Amino acid sequence: MEQNKTRPVISAILQKKDTDGLKIFIQTRWKPHINSPYSGMLEIPAGGIEAYEDVYDTLKREVKEECGLDVVKIIDDFKSNIDEPTTGDKAFVFKPFLCQQVLSTRNGLPWIGFVFLCEVEGEVKMQETEAKDPIWVSLSELEKMIITTPEKIFPLQLPVLKYYLEWANKKIIR
Repeated sequence: MEQNKTRPVISAILQKKDTDGLKIFIQTRWKPHINSPYSGMLEIPAGGIEAYEDVYDTLKREVKEECGLDVVKIIDDFKSNIDEPTTGDKAFVFKPFLCQQVLSTRNGLPWIGFVFLCEVEGEVKMQETEAKDPIWVSLSELEKMIITTPEKIFPLQLPVLKYYLEWANKKIIR
C-alpha cells in the first residue's frame, strides 16, 4: 500500500474478569523489519482491513492471528442486517466502541480505524512476527502506564486506551 493512502484498521480492546477484577490485554508491538520506529511499544491487537472484508471478520481474524484468542462477545457495538439492493451490491452499518485516526507519524502509515471492545477466551499464543510479551493488566496498572510512560504506548492507541480507561472507570467499580 502506498505511504500516502489511508490504511483502514481495526483495534481490539480485550478484557476479561478474574478474581482480581477486570484485566486488559496488552502486548509489545514487534515489527522491526517493517515498522521499526514503533517496535517495542505497548499496544492492543490491531490489523488491516482487507478490501470488502467485513470488519467483524477482520476483528476475529486479527485477534486470533496476533494472540491466539477467540472473540466471544463484542461489547457496546451495533451491526445492522446486510442490505443487497441489487445483485452484487452488499452493505451494512455498524457502530464500533470507538473510532481512531493518526494525524502524523514517524515513518508509519496514515491509519484510520475502528476499535472494538471484546471479551475473549482461549490460551494466549503469540504470533512472534507481530507482537510479543503478552500481559493482562488491571485498570490501575493501565492508568499508571498511561500517566508515567505514555511515550511507550503505540501512538495510534494511546488516545484509545485513555478513552477506555475513562469509560471503564465510569462503568465499573474496581
